[in-house]
Amino acid sequence: MDGEITIKDTTASPAPLGFFGLGFAATFLGLMVMGIFSDAVMVISTAIFLGGFAQLFASFELWKKGDTFGASAFGAFALFWFSWAFIQIATTIGIFGGVMEAMSASAGFWYLIIWGIIATLLTIVTFKIGLKAIVVTFILLDLTFFSLAFIGGMIAGVITLLLGLASLYTAVAIIMNEVGKLNCPGLCPPGE
Repeated sequence: MDGEITIKDTTASPAPLGFFGLGFAATFLGLMVMGIFSDAVMVISTAIFLGGFAQLFASFELWKKGDTFGASAFGAFALFWFSWAFIQIATTIGIFGGVMEAMSASAGFWYLIIWGIIATLLTIVTFKIGLKAIVVTFILLDLTFFSLAFIGGMIAGVITLLLGLASLYTAVAIIMNEVGKLNCPGLCPPGE
């Protein structure tokens, strides 16, 4: 139309940053839960700066692009990592003038169950999106929350590690697919 201006968004996708954040945080948490190492400070740092900030930055950028699902999912799970790290810090080294009591088993159970329910509801949305790598990542996210709540130990650690690796794969695959090096490795909707 005459006088109409079209603006094309040429900014990069922030989704890989969010998946990297989730991937690194979950990978290191999974390894710690499995007993591979006991460096909680490294896991807490990764939770804050990768699981928290990387996903929060991705959330803000996806919000600008009008992606309600991406902005909400990355934003919510960024807040999960911040809250998880706070719980660990407050109950081990203290904060606000002292060490707080450890989270009870009951509170920890419900904390993980509620997050698992939200993750499961978001997983339903990923089936509508139709990108296999994202669907797999979200299914593993659901399994992580529920396995940590119900089972714990090695099994929960392995599932959490698988979540991390799936998320890292998704991040790299999105980047490689965008630059044309791969032909939709689990990212294209069915039929493409």
